[in-house]
Amino acid sequence: MTERAIAGIVSFSFVLTGLFLANMFLMMMIGEINRKREEGNLISYFGFTFPKMLRIFGEYRRSYPTGKLHVYALGAFGLAMLGLISVAVCLRILA
Repeated sequence: MTERAIAGIVSFSFVLTGLFLANMFLMMMIGEINRKREEGNLISYFGFTFPKMLRIFGEYRRSYPTGKLHVYALGAFGLAMLGLISVAVCLRILA
């Protein structure tokens, strides 16, 4: 295997790890938000859209001003995006 292929595989592993962690932290945020909500007004764990994610991040920040889950989720998502850019470089999609 070439160095480029090995770097691409490692970068793809970073992408998968970052997305897994970001999803895990998002689920933890939903659990924390639902803990403070009433029974009939819970946020569903299924169906992620961008407006729903913005609402989750905003409500988590309001409910837990000293909480760090949203920072961890953004960091994990950033790791995934850096890995994705690195994969694109390794595949010669980006120069």
